[in-house]
Amino acid sequence: MQSFFDVRITDSPGRIVLTLAGELDFTARSQAAPLIGPLVLADRDLVVDLTRVTFMDAAGLGMLLRLCERVAAGGGAMELRGLRPEVRRVLELTGTDGRFAEETGPAHGAPGPALGAA
Repeated sequence: MQSFFDVRITDSPGRIVLTLAGELDFTARSQAAPLIGPLVLADRDLVVDLTRVTFMDAAGLGMLLRLCERVAAGGGAMELRGLRPEVRRVLELTGTDGRFAEETGPAHGAPGPALGAA
């Protein structure tokens, strides 16, 4: 059985909001790669909204870490929004929770159109 996964991208000049929903696992990473890979992250901030992510494994964590590295290399900052306890626990258990800033302010913009779904 294939798990549900959805990606929405809201793109503005100084910031991108990446909204993920469903299970962030190996299959999701593979589905998201062609959508996220081409994003121009130089001199832009990235907010990853995980409010609707119900599960995350090592593949999903790896995707977030690579995104963080890309954003930092381009001179921007990456923040996570809406961490559920299940996702927060993965970050804590792997010692990667300190690698990500957590957005605490109000949501900025509505999610864009669905670009990929399973």
